[in-house]
Amino acid sequence: MLEQIDHRGKRFTIGGEDVVDDVARERCRRNELLERQAQREIRELERAKAVAGSTGTNPDVEVLER
Repeated sequence: MLEQIDHRGKRFTIGGEDVVDDVARERCRRNELLERQAQREIRELERAKAVAGSTGTNPDVEVLER
């Protein structure tokens, strides 16, 4: 095993264990899920903007005036 210090000064150990790989795989999987969720939310926002259409520079004011 090899002990290292990361860029934050936190100590960690590199070894022949699969635990490190499992943690890295889980982190990558979670990042992929979050990226997909962000892309979905961006698409939903774009659709909502397309449905709402252009209401000028301050859409909140017009909604309140109706």
